[in-house]
Amino acid sequence: MADRRDGSRRRALSFASLVGWALLAYPVSAVAHDDLADARDYCVGAGGQVQARQAMWGTNGDPAEWMDLGRSIELCRFQADDEAASRIYVDLVTLWSEQPSLAAGAYLARVPMEVDVAQGNPATTYCHELGGSAQFGIGAQGGGWVAMEDPVDQVVAMCVFPDGSMIDEWGIAYMSSGEVRGADLSTLFRSATQAYPPFFGSEAG
Repeated sequence: MADRRDGSRRRALSFASLVGWALLAYPVSAVAHDDLADARDYCVGAGGQVQARQAMWGTNGDPAEWMDLGRSIELCRFQADDEAASRIYVDLVTLWSEQPSLAAGAYLARVPMEVDVAQGNPATTYCHELGGSAQFGIGAQGGGWVAMEDPVDQVVAMCVFPDGSMIDEWGIAYMSSGEVRGADLSTLFRSATQAYPPFFGSEAG
């Protein structure tokens, strides 16, 4: 049992390191200001809403005790115009870029998701199986990307990939079975016209 716990801990720390390095290299920081402005315009023109979010730890507890981790991200938020009002979030650069990214590839590939409730949150598990991470540490305190002004999703769990691209974990989880949340990003990713490498075992795009 101890070996199993140690293995789980090592995997969690590996994912934490992956996310840390990915965020240090996050594409927005390397994108020229004018290009980022174009990415914002593209988001709005595609029917989305530009939204800034902060990385915060401890979101399973009292909001007064949430810890700001000092990193922010700009996402494009899409909400469906239907009774469910489902939503999906994706980082601006992943949506706007004409180059393939791991987050867009994960959405387009629609790798089947196997649900095992014993493993916890199925969307988080699915993200990990695709090589991303949505976890903030290894405890039960939780964490996520926070926008207190959002009327529905104050905290969003983003699946972050090693190239810095990110998409919300439930968005790709639902899309794995063809269920669209918020908007069908396969028609909105500018990179979707490219021939994607087989990142996830099959061609996407």
